[in-house]
Amino acid sequence: MRTLPDLLDETDPALPLLRGWAEQAADGSAALRPPVDPLRAETLVALQVTSRSVLGAVAYETGGVTAADGLVRLFGSGPDRSLLGVARTVGCPLDGDRPDIIVVGDDALGGLFALNGGRFGPSEPGGVFHLPADDTVWIPLGSGYADFVHWCLTGDLAELYGPLAEFDAFAARPRPGFDETYAFYPFLWTQEARDQRPTVSVISAEESLRVRLELFGFAVD
Repeated sequence: MRTLPDLLDETDPALPLLRGWAEQAADGSAALRPPVDPLRAETLVALQVTSRSVLGAVAYETGGVTAADGLVRLFGSGPDRSLLGVARTVGCPLDGDRPDIIVVGDDALGGLFALNGGRFGPSEPGGVFHLPADDTVWIPLGSGYADFVHWCLTGDLAELYGPLAEFDAFAARPRPGFDETYAFYPFLWTQEARDQRPTVSVISAEESLRVRLELFGFAVD
């Protein structure tokens, strides 16, 4: 296993690239949250990626990244939610081996994003999959992690959310905190939610994560 000095790239780190993407975000709606020690070192070593990679930069240099005023939250090494903490919740701890899945982010509506290490099959290794807040299966986004982060920070996220972009909660400000998410009842994936406007509350993001995975696991379309 490579040690922290082996993984820190001083000549071509990805942090300036990540900062540049954040600066391109419309209306200054992206932010890099500060990381905490020693969690960031533990995370980089557990992932076994270098700081030259975008995943390594997010893990080591940030406590998470928010896009679109906090609509999308990408996990790093923060005090509230982190790649390591979420991996333990999911039951796939990062321990230096190649994991078959890494949950890398979520959104304020209750959707989840994960990197495929084999859990979703062999067809898209390293690809990002999305469990939308209004669906019961994971959907491939057709991109790797770096392209996904770039799109989150600089692209039009309304394209991803489709009908969900019409919900009042999609446009509401301020967004739930980094460790919170909206909860809808009836659940957005049910016919009842299509027939009537759901009620909205704010709950713990970890509770939302547990519920989604308990109900649907990692089924793919």
